[in-house]
Amino acid sequence: MVNRKSFYLMLTALISLSVSMMANAAFTASVNRTSLASHETLELTLRTDESSSDAPDLKPLEWSFDILGTRQQNKTSIINGKREFSRDWVVTLAPKQQGTLVIPPIQLGDLQSEAVTITVSDNRPDDPTTDSGPILMNAEVSSNSIYVQQELIFTLTILSRVQLYDDNRLSALDISDALIQQLGETRKLDTIIEGIRYRGFELKYSIHPQSVGDIIIPSLTFTGVAVEPRDPFGSFFSSGGKPVLARSGEIQIEVKPRPENYPASDTWLPARKVTIQEQWSQPLDSLQVGDAITRTITVNADGLSAAQLPPILMTQPKGVNSYPDKSGTADRETANGVQGQRTDSIAMIPTHPGKITLPAIEYTWFDTASGETKTSRLPATEIDVAADPNANALTVASQTTLPTDKPAECPEPARVSDATSQESPGIWQTPVFWQWLTAFFALLWLMTLAFWRFKSSAATKSDQPIINMGGRHRSGKHASEAEAFRQLEAACLQNDVRLTLSELKNWGRIYLNNNLTNNLNKNLNNENLTSLTDCLNQLGSEELSVICNQLTVSLYQTQAGGAATTAKEEQLTTLLEVCRKLRGRKSVRKKDQLPGKLYPE
Repeated sequence: MVNRKSFYLMLTALISLSVSMMANAAFTASVNRTSLASHETLELTLRTDESSSDAPDLKPLEWSFDILGTRQQNKTSIINGKREFSRDWVVTLAPKQQGTLVIPPIQLGDLQSEAVTITVSDNRPDDPTTDSGPILMNAEVSSNSIYVQQELIFTLTILSRVQLYDDNRLSALDISDALIQQLGETRKLDTIIEGIRYRGFELKYSIHPQSVGDIIIPSLTFTGVAVEPRDPFGSFFSSGGKPVLARSGEIQIEVKPRPENYPASDTWLPARKVTIQEQWSQPLDSLQVGDAITRTITVNADGLSAAQLPPILMTQPKGVNSYPDKSGTADRETANGVQGQRTDSIAMIPTHPGKITLPAIEYTWFDTASGETKTSRLPATEIDVAADPNANALTVASQTTLPTDKPAECPEPARVSDATSQESPGIWQTPVFWQWLTAFFALLWLMTLAFWRFKSSAATKSDQPIINMGGRHRSGKHASEAEAFRQLEAACLQNDVRLTLSELKNWGRIYLNNNLTNNLNKNLNNENLTSLTDCLNQLGSEELSVICNQLTVSLYQTQAGGAATTAKEEQLTTLLEVCRKLRGRKSVRKKDQLPGKLYPE
């Protein structure tokens, strides 16, 4: 009985001691300020005198506050022989909204702190009547009312009167239905305000609203860590310091629709300035038929991105074959805004001599400074195209005929004296002798002509090098259709597109000229065959025209690789087969037939 009674007494004493210790344990919450501005921060201190490894649950704070940092402080002291212990958690908070906010009770194990009420005002950080703390943050816009797709410059300035660590953060600028682009790098600032030196930085953004109506530039938040070299306690941060925060105010912008008097058929281009200029790949005063020249037009627009600029339309005048060339866009970021640039190029090949007029090019835009519709314009350009001098030389060469098969006249036999003829007339004086002699010389001439043709054919088939003079071959003999066609075959086998087109023109002129000589096409005028286009029109092969179009386009394309090479070889092979078929025809198309276009539209 005694033992059992003693056990109950001991159990009762332990329970009483535990209840007493729990009654003495405390967990409190306090703040360093109960009234602050929306851009300021406060410190919440959670204290307990219980030595435990537990940590307070801070999740209830996330509803109304941003938790910028947490640091822990332990303190032990002995007073009158009595040991006292305390542990603090210091939490830096930034309010998410204005008005009366409640810091809810915080749980630490079985302990719970009391709620704390604070007041958050709407004072702006740039209000001189307000203690704005160590950080100043200011936001400005270039205008409070703009047109849709017009550029708006947003400037954000952040100044600090305390030294900050490098781990600073700025919330992202996010605006629905708007294109946002930072302008350049962050610019450092150093200034004095009311006798206090501030250091900071400035950021600029380009904003292009894409819809009509009011838009809101949201409040941005800057968080950093201020250096505190005298902080005696450990810190959550590696070098120690105090979290600081600043917020900018919201800004409302009016976005207006484009004016009704702006041309409905033109692309809407609200800009501060638009310029247009052109460049040529070579001087225009020395242009000849068949020369390839590139025209490049560049548009620069202040206040517009390159993506907003429409393509430059360049019409194709008569007497010119045109092919689109390289195009490109680029954005240049300046302190005054974005400058968009668009470049379009076109390759042109004149097909006829004479004057060629390129029409004017206009670019309509809206001047946001004056509120007027303006047009940037390139005036019409007139080009004098000279004839190809090599074409006349080829005409003369093609009109030169080869030696005919007519035997040469034999020289008259020398007269003998009458005395000799009277005395003893020889066999050479008889008519039969001279007939046989004439036939012998004729046969000898025919053999010489056959031998000459055989040697000419063997020389062409030999491996001797051929001298290329601007696409026309000179061998010391008159040009012939067979030789020209062999040169065309050689160019195709070499996979040389430019040489093939030149040899095709050369062969076509000689082939057509032979038809003229043989009276197969009396209406054909060789003087009109000044270009490849003229030759193809007279040959009358639509398939050949299409192949030449494809080969000419490939000369001004930058594509490369196995697929492009294979396609070129197939086109050259097809071209040669078509030309062989043409040689088997008895006549070419007459001039009174309607010529088809070389390059179908």
